[in-house]
Amino acid sequence: MSQQKIEKLEEEIKDLHYNPQIAKHSFSDQDTKEFYNNFWNIHIKPVIEYSKQMAEKYNADKEAVWLGAILHDIARLTDEEPHDEVGSEKAYKILMDKGFDKELAEKVKGIILTHRCRKYPPETMEQKIVASADAMAHFLPPFYLWIGKYTSKNFEEMIAGNLRKIERDYNEKIFFEDEKKMVEEQYKMLKNWLTYKI
Repeated sequence: MSQQKIEKLEEEIKDLHYNPQIAKHSFSDQDTKEFYNNFWNIHIKPVIEYSKQMAEKYNADKEAVWLGAILHDIARLTDEEPHDEVGSEKAYKILMDKGFDKELAEKVKGIILTHRCRKYPPETMEQKIVASADAMAHFLPPFYLWIGKYTSKNFEEMIAGNLRKIERDYNEKIFFEDEKKMVEEQYKMLKNWLTYKI
């Protein structure tokens, strides 16, 4: 495993989040930096950790999973959508430019293309792992505080959208029962938190 090579790339992608090159639409430079800095810490890092743990547990291709987790939201740095399709192409180019194996780059491309479980559902173990990790990271409560701070939606739309996201992530994007159990408590707590009653 080219662990050092992947660690170096992870540091480079982290640095892009800490020092973004392009201002996010309608954000000041300071807000852009804070937005992506927090995005790395409360989303990308947890996706990487969950992915690495599951790759070990389910005997998957560790390099492909690790790289897929690092790069899964790479198109977010340039605000390009659909970020799964754009990101899969960007990641492939990055990996080829960095001298990674073509077969590995193809696997990572597939992982990123399928991580949202929308137009392209995951099929391989590696794809299911990163899609699951992506969903699991959404159950960390700071993620929703982060969304709340930067959303352009009104309050009711934000609450409704987050409730839909929670349901979809839990029921359609986590492909392993053990991992569903891991986030079950947060799932219930977030649902209760967002369906507030007086």
